[in-house]
Amino acid sequence: MNSWERVVKAFELDISDVIPLYEMHIPPIILSHILNKPLEKIFLFNSPTILSTFMKKKNVDIEKINDKIVEEILLVQKKLGLDWIRVIGAVTHIPSDIEKIDDVWIINGHKYLWTGYSMWWMNEPVKYDPDEVLKKYRDMDIDIDSSIFYILEKLVKKVKGKVFLSFDADGTWGPIVSYPNFLKHVLIWMYKRPDVVKTIIDYYTRTAIEIGKWAIDIGVDAIQLCVDYGNLNGPWMSPKMFRKFIKPALKRHCDIFHKKGAYVVMHSDGNITPLLKDIVDAGIDGYQGIDIIAGMSLKWVKENFGDKICLIGNADPRIIEFGDKKDVEREVERCIREGARNGGYIFSTSANISANTNTENFLHMIKYFNRKRKQNLNK
Repeated sequence: MNSWERVVKAFELDISDVIPLYEMHIPPIILSHILNKPLEKIFLFNSPTILSTFMKKKNVDIEKINDKIVEEILLVQKKLGLDWIRVIGAVTHIPSDIEKIDDVWIINGHKYLWTGYSMWWMNEPVKYDPDEVLKKYRDMDIDIDSSIFYILEKLVKKVKGKVFLSFDADGTWGPIVSYPNFLKHVLIWMYKRPDVVKTIIDYYTRTAIEIGKWAIDIGVDAIQLCVDYGNLNGPWMSPKMFRKFIKPALKRHCDIFHKKGAYVVMHSDGNITPLLKDIVDAGIDGYQGIDIIAGMSLKWVKENFGDKICLIGNADPRIIEFGDKKDVEREVERCIREGARNGGYIFSTSANISANTNTENFLHMIKYFNRKRKQNLNK
């Protein structure tokens, strides 16, 4: 059984020859050890550093940048034994101006905070006018740059049917939660201006669906929705508000992507326990994350929804970062014990290790899991 086959088995809630392995986001500092390259020469998940490096050169070939990313993705997959690759959008342009001041990057005049190997826009207005936002999202056209699929096209040609491939496309909540001040306004508008919230989500949903359909036509196996419906304290909104605004959009994603022949996997940070029944009911095939730091229980989710969706994750990033090797081994065993019974489980960290730096423990987790993954899943 190859990697693609065993991940498909997991999504079909069946038992494969071994438990599949996935990792959503490996930080460049760990990638540099895996690939035996200096940090500043890592391309994957290292966009501002790479962009600033290439800005200093003339006649930059963007295809070569993306080819390097493809090369790194395949090397990491092979070295770690990953059964599933999360395909990232390709680099589409080189900024005309970029500089770094402490942890802040100024790119073409816009400020971004680079933390946890993710970019956060800092140029948000203090106050958003709901009527202006309504007009903006009502009038905007959907414009998709086909060059974002360059890396996906390359990987489909190389590993389609051998390794499981997913591509990100979410319009339900991810584009909102990525902008903290905008998020605050949207949460208020849910009560005061529901028309604005519905218009925003409708625009992002239509955009994400077009991206997802395009990716499926190229050959992707699943669409991953990076949604972050909650934080450490719980969901961003009540179940009632989720059912009113988010669930219909989530169902639209699932229905269309399923019709196109792809699985739908949701990634969410935070404790989203109160929303899970509605999320599952909307039609997702898998849930990646199961955020243990926020108090999510793999055992509880397996007992309540393991007969309906595939579960991915839950290894504690704190143990990987700060524990000893025995702690890491116990954590791997816990995840297998709680998640893998009767199939429908894929091992990964929870929700990802984007801020981790402990390469030794991470690699030990992978090595130990690759030894343990062959155990009888029915036990």
